[in-house]
Formats: sequence, C-alpha cells, structure tokens
Amino acid sequence: MSLREREPASQKKGQLVLGVDDVPESLALIEAAVSAAGYIFYGAASGKDCFDLVERVTPKLVLLDVEMPEMDGFEVCKRLRTDKRLTHVPILFLTAHKTVEAVRRGMAAGGNDFILKPFDIAKLQSRLHHWMAQRVGLVRYRL
Repeated sequence: MSLREREPASQKKGQLVLGVDDVPESLALIEAAVSAAGYIFYGAASGKDCFDLVERVTPKLVLLDVEMPEMDGFEVCKRLRTDKRLTHVPILFLTAHKTVEAVRRGMAAGGNDFILKPFDIAKLQSRLHHWMAQRVGLVRYRL
C-alpha cells in the first residue's frame, strides 16, 4: 500500500491534509508544499487508498487529482461527500484539466476549488491557508 504519513516539526495541531494522486512525483511535490506550510500530510496513490485512510483519520482538507486509474477524482469526491464526517471538509481538485466542463464536473461532485497543474507552490500554500480557515458545507456550483 502506498500511503505516506508525515508530521512536520512545526505542525499545526489537527491540521491534517490528505493528498490523493497516482503519480508519485506529483504526490511528492504536494507533500513538500503541504509539509513546508506546517500541516500534517497523508498521501494516497488511489481512490481505494484514500478511502482506507479516511477510515483511520479525518482530514481537515483534501487535495485530489482528477485523472487516476480505476476511479477518477470526480467519483472519489462524490463518495467522500457521502461520509458525514467530511461534509465540512474542503476538497480542492489539483489537475491539468483546463476545460470549463472539468470545472463544472468537479464542483458538481462536491469540490470547493480547482487548482491547475503545474501549480505554483506559494499559490498552493496560500490556498491551503485560506481553505484551512474555512468551515464549508456541501456547496453546489452552477457555471
């Protein structure tokens, strides 16, 4: 199982970020950005690994890739939103998909934000800080 857990020295108590991406290099970049921002990082390489993790821990924020084998990020997001513990957890899509349709699908699945790859680390960290300060509900967007 390719789950990674990392707690930075200056961790922000209870500020757990779950990153889901099937590309190891992308997951490593996400981990570096999250950890450098002071958050606890848990990584999963697939939707299945993601669900295994959320049985053990409750993230404060989820960073989710769209293109993954077996189950895409849209489906993972929909399923995460059925978990009552996660209804107020921001879900941010990290993807190279730049179409309006992809954004529409992500928001309809229950996502809260859409960050394009390749991402700027400082901008990702800024979005992390912003969303960590929010308590969101299941928001449905219309584009």
